[in-house]
Amino acid sequence: MVSLDFLESVEVFKDLDDNQLRTIQNYCQITEFKRGEKIFSAGEDPLFLWVVMQGQVDLHWEMPGRSAFAEKAVSTLSKASTFGWSSLVPPYKYRLSAYCASRTSELVKIARDDLINLFEEDAEIGYKVMSQLISVVGSRFLNLQEEVAKLRGRDIINRW
Repeated sequence: MVSLDFLESVEVFKDLDDNQLRTIQNYCQITEFKRGEKIFSAGEDPLFLWVVMQGQVDLHWEMPGRSAFAEKAVSTLSKASTFGWSSLVPPYKYRLSAYCASRTSELVKIARDDLINLFEEDAEIGYKVMSQLISVVGSRFLNLQEEVAKLRGRDIINRW
């Protein structure tokens, strides 16, 4: 079972009180992956919101005809990081592929339908989780922009 202490540390659940965390806890399933195993693929229906309990997960763009590992990971996530947020945001398609990046990774998966039903029943939980989710997505987008700017800068310098 996923502990309340762990759930409290998860970026999208940090504003929830103990009773609200217990409610979320009821929907959590723990699953394990080994290095290189695919967790999900870009374009798939996002059936779960995921949280890293232990280990690391790499998110990759998958270009047609190329290995996902041909390019550097877009993002590497570790303990208490949430991913698969496309499960809660239209058009409900994973945009990146996720792979286990450590020897093993222990992940929590929470069914999208369970969360959406919970948010409809308890608007306060839904508001708090979605507010934190927006913050997480915004900060990851900013990190991606900074990485792209660095790469573009290197390309410009290398062309001189």
